[in-house]
Amino acid sequence: MMLAPLQIPAPHGESCETHDPRGALAPDSARGALYREYAGKFEVNPSLNRQVVSFQANKERPFYRWIKYKEAFSSDLVAYLLAAVRRNDDSEFLVLDPFAGAGTTLTTAAQMGYKATGIEILPIGVGAIQARIRGHKANERLFERRLNRLRALPLDSLGSGSYRFPHLKITRGAFPEETERAMSAYMDFVESIKDEDVKYLFWFACLSILEETSYTRKDGQYLRWDARSGRVLKSRFNKGEIHDFRPSIMRKLEMMLTDIRRRNSHSLEDRIELVEGSCLRELPKISSDSFDCVITSPPYANRYDYTRTYALEIAFMGLDETSIKTLRQALLSCTVENKSKRDQLSHEYAVSGRRQFYQKAAKAFDNQKAAHEVLEILREARNEGLLNNSNIPTLLDNYLFEMNLVVWELARVLKPGGTVFMVNDNVRYHGEEVPVDLILSDLAVTAGLHVERIWLLPRGKGNSSQQMGKHGRTEIRKCIYWWSKPA
Repeated sequence: MMLAPLQIPAPHGESCETHDPRGALAPDSARGALYREYAGKFEVNPSLNRQVVSFQANKERPFYRWIKYKEAFSSDLVAYLLAAVRRNDDSEFLVLDPFAGAGTTLTTAAQMGYKATGIEILPIGVGAIQARIRGHKANERLFERRLNRLRALPLDSLGSGSYRFPHLKITRGAFPEETERAMSAYMDFVESIKDEDVKYLFWFACLSILEETSYTRKDGQYLRWDARSGRVLKSRFNKGEIHDFRPSIMRKLEMMLTDIRRRNSHSLEDRIELVEGSCLRELPKISSDSFDCVITSPPYANRYDYTRTYALEIAFMGLDETSIKTLRQALLSCTVENKSKRDQLSHEYAVSGRRQFYQKAAKAFDNQKAAHEVLEILREARNEGLLNNSNIPTLLDNYLFEMNLVVWELARVLKPGGTVFMVNDNVRYHGEEVPVDLILSDLAVTAGLHVERIWLLPRGKGNSSQQMGKHGRTEIRKCIYWWSKPA
């Protein structure tokens, strides 16, 4: 999918006019004041449709199509944004994605000839990035030989091998028995592969088909179970066809071989640096004025728990129950189960000799009136028993505080004249709009950045049926923030 070349018109202030009147547009509210301050930065960008600012445009793209990672944005979007800011006189243009996800920013930038650094904590994201890098350098003939050998193996009729899927409590019973047997035989076959790149790709192929061969489907905040699973369920949900293991793995491997045959000669490995861990801890280690451009999309403040939606994949990758609890807490706070990281972060900044930086960033958050206005409203609703989960105010408080630290660190590691592009969604709780776009943009200004644009998708997103029933229909802004660092 090709996007029109980016033209930079003067801001015209066009925006959605469907906000909660008690929220962003209330004339006497802090959110209303913040909206008026930045109204001239809003701009509807017709090129930025949902297909581009999501995984949809990657579904048929070689290498990116190997795994369904719904939280990703498209390679087309990355190329579009880089084309907007790349300066021809730069001898070396460095790109950063602190929430690298499945690595779309990294591999797209590398294929365009740039060097890219990514930080990612979720194992499935790290696995997807490694698979794409290995796929660009793996020996095509060895891959094809292993595939031809696999074609001769009747996985579905073989007995179970030595491999056993390392189930968690949440994944037990996720597969039909015949699928578990075929997977066991397949994983024994994978273990016999000597070439490390080919072996990794065959392992990753199995990881990428877990959902389609299971009784589960990823559904927002949790795994949704098919009624045929035998679990005691409230609904009679039917996900449709549950694919047999052998044809699924063969289709995946054939797809991967097709993409490997068509790859160009560019090596991604030399242009990508992948840092495994939380950006809350890894960003502070990066030297100031290091990167020309940041393209990223953080988790949204929408209660989605990726350790649950990707439970099959995380279990397959060997994490146990304790490791997953640790991972969930280490992720950027976006679930009602996350506990505050403030004391720990404060200690880490102090130990590293950056107490003053942390205190300045924390003070900026404390002074952000719009954020604290909506937090106070939600706390009052919690005290009155009106929230469907009493931890929602804590979730939002933790999320905005941690994102503020990320924004301040991005301002620091960005070179003068550099650019940040951030994809994010606003959210709504208890009928109250949380203008994440405005709050984070205002915090970016306090950190020393300039707000160039807040691009709006032509269509926002609707709120949940529960919210509509109680508080009416409200379109929530879907945005890309464009910030710059003064030269």
